[in-house]
Amino acid sequence: MSTEQNNQHPAIPHIDYTRMITCVLYEGGAGKLLEMLHHKGVNEAYFYGVRGSPVGRASEATGLPEISKTEVLHAVVSADQADYIYRTIYHDFNLDKPSQGVITVNRLVRSSQNVMPKGIAFEVAQ
Repeated sequence: MSTEQNNQHPAIPHIDYTRMITCVLYEGGAGKLLEMLHHKGVNEAYFYGVRGSPVGRASEATGLPEISKTEVLHAVVSADQADYIYRTIYHDFNLDKPSQGVITVNRLVRSSQNVMPKGIAFEVAQ
């Protein structure tokens, strides 16, 4: 890429202080967790349902697998929030008990702020 093209497109700022919290909830509850995160100011989060169950959990007697309630939630938080949010999820959602779920925190190698261009009004849903 030529230097002329680099001057036309400003570089995306490099922000390396974000963390990705991933939480697997075997009994569901990601909706409540998402709401709790929103009240704590964390809005960069989403969840989805998956099939699966913890190791050692028996399937139904009919031989058919049970419909899983397992949900996976991902949330992006700043590094200074990560420990607090981790502890809150861990204790409030009983992840200290067996077969409830798993939580991890990973450093995001590269992220950038979402900055709206000048001249675009900020709209708030009513």
